[in-house]
Amino acid sequence: MSTFYTDEQIREAILALENYSPGIWEIMKKTEIAEPDLEIYEQEQLAIVRALTVVLLRMPFVSQAEKPHSAEVRLLIDVRKAVRGAVNPKRTNCGQCGGRLT
Repeated sequence: MSTFYTDEQIREAILALENYSPGIWEIMKKTEIAEPDLEIYEQEQLAIVRALTVVLLRMPFVSQAEKPHSAEVRLLIDVRKAVRGAVNPKRTNCGQCGGRLT
């Protein structure tokens, strides 16, 4: 499964999300696999959406792109692939960090 951005750019975006909202990476992975408790799930989804909305557009390779909105959507897709890859490495081969932010 291919990605729009390099592994390094995706990792940079994940780290920026984590800096904006510590623990958000773990929440994203948890919501990918857990059966949601509706009240907690809604709160977690709100936190994820807020972090993604604020952080991704601030990434230099997104904000300086010819079409920032399209670049943001592509990065969102790649971050989602990274979440799926961290939860189940066999599900994707995007080369992401296997759940580690290193």
